[in-house]
Amino acid sequence: MNTRILFTAIIFLGIGIATTTAQESTNFDPTAATYLWPTKASSHLSSTFGETRSAHFHAALDIKTWGRRGYEVYATRNGTVDRIAIGPRGYGKVVYLKHDDGSYSVYAHLLSFNNQLQQLADSTRFANGYQFEMKKFLNWKKIEVNQGDLIGYSGASGIGPPHLHFELRTPNHRPFNPLLTNLSVTDNIPPQIRDISIEPLSPQSSIEGENNIYTKRAQLNGDTYDFGTVTVDGPIGLGINTFDQANRVHNSYAVYKLKLIVDENKLFSSKVDSFSYHETDQMFIDRVYPLLQKKNKGYQRLYIADGNTLPFYETDSQKGILNLPPGEHKITIETEDFYGNSSTAQLTLQVQKKQNKATQPSYDQKRVTPTKIVHSPNDWNWFSNWVTLSQDQFQHITVGITEQKSLIAHNSGMALDLRHSKQTFMNIPGVGPISFYRLVPEKQTFISSSHQDGFARFPQHTFYDTVSVGMSIENHTADSVSVRILPNAYPIKDEYSFYINRDSALSDTTKLSFYHWDEEDNEWEWVPTSFSEKFIISKTESLGTFVLQRDSTPPKVENPRVRQRPDGKWVILINAIDDLSGIDHNNATITVNNVRGIAEFEPESDRFVYYHPTFSPTDSMKIDISVWDKAGNKSVQRFQLKHSSRK
Repeated sequence: MNTRILFTAIIFLGIGIATTTAQESTNFDPTAATYLWPTKASSHLSSTFGETRSAHFHAALDIKTWGRRGYEVYATRNGTVDRIAIGPRGYGKVVYLKHDDGSYSVYAHLLSFNNQLQQLADSTRFANGYQFEMKKFLNWKKIEVNQGDLIGYSGASGIGPPHLHFELRTPNHRPFNPLLTNLSVTDNIPPQIRDISIEPLSPQSSIEGENNIYTKRAQLNGDTYDFGTVTVDGPIGLGINTFDQANRVHNSYAVYKLKLIVDENKLFSSKVDSFSYHETDQMFIDRVYPLLQKKNKGYQRLYIADGNTLPFYETDSQKGILNLPPGEHKITIETEDFYGNSSTAQLTLQVQKKQNKATQPSYDQKRVTPTKIVHSPNDWNWFSNWVTLSQDQFQHITVGITEQKSLIAHNSGMALDLRHSKQTFMNIPGVGPISFYRLVPEKQTFISSSHQDGFARFPQHTFYDTVSVGMSIENHTADSVSVRILPNAYPIKDEYSFYINRDSALSDTTKLSFYHWDEEDNEWEWVPTSFSEKFIISKTESLGTFVLQRDSTPPKVENPRVRQRPDGKWVILINAIDDLSGIDHNNATITVNNVRGIAEFEPESDRFVYYHPTFSPTDSMKIDISVWDKAGNKSVQRFQLKHSSRK
């Protein structure tokens, strides 16, 4: 983070508010047109605009379809069909309409399109070799639709459960909140406030004596949420875990507005109306990333973190960072939904006098105990500019430091400032020797393992902020290598590559690849891997542990069954599961009674859908299916499926 900001001695509470990141100017007016609610499935929402997703902000309203597929979806305004697309993830089956004012509406996760668009999609896919995925721009065909025309049927393609993703975009393709138009839902319920987070923003900062992220549950006191008193020292940043609800549904939504008031001075506010797709992944730094990563909770920051260019905020000159003078300070946090329903929380910060906590540990504190097993570095408390370890963890590692001021003692741990050297050496039991390099977003950086048996290349802007990353490699056999890119504690903006020295004894690379261990899902994820004469090379967007493994087991294919969809089409569903590298859906083929159809893959359900526009089941059907995994293993199955029609 920017140390010039973080170590400002005191903020001036009487200064005015300035808009730090302005909304992009545009002549487009969402209120200038009248929009139609796009489905009769319901007038209720399962998600609102700007909510937390796994890697981005939600750019639309999700309309409830009560767990069912097949509701009619209508054009919200007059327009022309700009494009249609089909894929196994993301938006699934989606229609884009362009309107007379240049704006767009998007209808995603569909079961199927209307007859005209479905015929265009089918003919394109059959002409392209029965390919499942397709993207077709149709603006040149001038396919006109009127407000209220049927354009498709709701489904769960791309991601479930069944719902309609309804998105509006400006002429510049910036998604904006559809509730800014004439569209509305019934909502007179105020937001609820659950927890507060307090982040230390320097190695010297402390919250209740510790240099770690502190969270506390609110107590409802009348109409106000009360967080009580928390003792702090040094620069800090606040975050809030809050959600909204609407009438007659139980879904939790994002709040629309947030406001931070300190001693009756507004220091920060946010309002989510629109954003750019180039910024949507900044959800990682709008939220408190360590809590999002470890607890899957979207605490919204009440300050602007370095690297954040989102257009949501108005702040003071310190961007909402609190570096308050000693004494007691009253904090008020206001939350508000789109319809003006609001809730308020209070917190008292007891700020201590500044203390010089720098310390030089004794030799005994730094001595390695080889028999001691310590937690993985991924379990330490990592920040952009420092790492905080418990005393037990710190006592059993060796740290190479050049300046005494790099170590700051807290109640039960040590904070190690990482800014004083381009790399910091550590010897960690269970990991071995490793150097943590400083990576600056504006520069391409190479890091290497301590034994020089591999390196990683991080292009510019791999990370949002300057961070410290290390690499360790353990060679078990010629075809078994473990790689750690540590810590797994920072959000990644773009992919990077790592290169591992290839053992001269490694001659057979068939079905061999790196796999990344997903701690959240407790499973291996296949990583694209290539082999040169000297290196084993992988590209990834993840930090953590990677293991070179050979996958020789073909996918498991089973349980074919006939279904008629709500849109009237008959299909055959076939389960397909691969436990390691995963299904390669692009190479699957399915024929029924020697008629090849399109093999549509649904990864969330682990199944293929045999689709052919003219398919109708017969009493007895011969089904042939070939499925590959990403390692090149092939499974070929033949099924004889009986079907009796019922009248």
